[in-house]
Formats: sequence, C-alpha cells, structure tokens
Amino acid sequence: MRAIRKIAVVSSVLAGAVVAAGLPASAASAPAFVAYHGVSASEQTAKFTQLRAQGYRPISVNVSDGGRYAAVWIKGGSSAWSLYQGMSAAGFQKRFDQQLKAGLQPVDISVTGSGDSAVYAAIFEKKGTRFEARSALTPDAFAAANQRAVGQGLALTSVDVYGTPDAPRYAAVWSANTGGAWYYTYGKSSAQHQAEFDARVKKGYRPVDVAVGPDGTYTAVWRKDGLKSWASYVEMDAAGYQKRFDQLKAKGLYPVEVNAENGKYAAVFQ
Repeated sequence: MRAIRKIAVVSSVLAGAVVAAGLPASAASAPAFVAYHGVSASEQTAKFTQLRAQGYRPISVNVSDGGRYAAVWIKGGSSAWSLYQGMSAAGFQKRFDQQLKAGLQPVDISVTGSGDSAVYAAIFEKKGTRFEARSALTPDAFAAANQRAVGQGLALTSVDVYGTPDAPRYAAVWSANTGGAWYYTYGKSSAQHQAEFDARVKKGYRPVDVAVGPDGTYTAVWRKDGLKSWASYVEMDAAGYQKRFDQLKAKGLYPVEVNAENGKYAAVFQ
C-alpha cells in the first residue's frame, strides 16, 4: 500500500472541503457496492427491489429536503435487514416497534423537515446488541444523551439533523461500543468543522458520520479506530459529490455514509 500523507484542504463548494485519505493499492479492495443520490421515493423503491434481488443490502440512507434520497448498498453481509422510507414520526415509531418485535434494530436513521411534516427513513438489521435510538432531540438533549451513552458503554453510530435553522432536532442511534475511543461535535460551521478535523486527525481520530443541519452546520462522529484508508468531504453540491465519488472510486474507496440537506452534501469514504 502506498502511503499518502494526510492533508486537510478548504476549497470551492464544487470541489468540497476537508479531506484526509491514504490510498489503497487498487479498486479491488472495495466491496461490490452501489451508491446513488438525488432520487425520488419511487425511484428508490425501484432500486430497492432491484438491488435486494441481486444480493445487496443498504448501509447508509439519507432523506433530504424535497423528499430526495441518497443511499449506499453493499453486496452480502447481514442475514436480516429492512429499509423503510417516507414515514411520519408516528409511522417511524410503528415500524420501530414492529421491527423490534421481529428482532431487528435501527442502524441508520435519517429525517428531514420539521414538525408534522418531518419525513423519516431508516435501516434496520438483526444484530442482537445493546442500542438506544431517539429522535426529536434538542441540541441540549442530544448532548445529554451522548454523555449518558458514554457511561453506558454505548457509542454514537448514526446521527442526522433536521427541523429548522432556529430549532434543529437530532435523530440518533447509539450502539454497543466495540470500536474504541469516540467523540462527537455538533452545530459547527464549515470553518469550525475544519478546525475540529485538523485537531482530531492529529490525535488519530477520523470522521465516521457527518450530518448537514438545516442551518448548514455540521454534526460529526469521530472514531479512533486505526483505519488508514479513508476520506471525508463536506461543502459539496450534488455535482461536487459525484466528482469526488468518481475520483475516489477509481482509487479503491467507496462511500460508507452520505448525508445532504438543502443541496449541501457531506460524505465519508473508506
């Protein structure tokens, strides 16, 4: 593997900002995967039917303003999973209860909109591990939930921000911590996120989940897991995300998390 010095850059919206990556030897190191963004609910339903039949499963789903969806699927893996979209808060709670009874738990939750118009999407998997999932959290409640999770041996594994710029709300999943030290930041401007990135990377952390808020700020989960080949970008429009996707796919990296709101994208590759 050719080692690449970690770098951090701030550039245009098209190109994206914040990146660190060590490049793998070839594209063969990435699993078989399919990723898409900017599709409608009906288009994602069609992709669901096609990809499930081909043996793929979703690892990341995002719903953003206008009911547009982004997702990443990989081939093989989990023995049992489900994906639901277009749910209200009550609809999500109903699905959550049904899935829990069937032995599945949420691993990724995404929400857009506010109040009664909020739209949920979620991935459930049969894992059998401890977890906590909550939504409609204020910033203070989100911070308190993270502090409580640390004491319970849980780690933040999925987060999305929705609501309005003046009243952001958080949806999150905490799972049994099996991946080492972790940290989170929330409500950071692009410049503040860049500063956190610079400081965290120097300490051996990397972003594993980045969410774009309705006010354009960033919430991130940072992990110290020793992974060498990865990349993280924010401040991208759809074309910028596609450009980075094409570049990184050619270098053997694939997206493991994609998030968007108001046309602004963030993504993590490995």
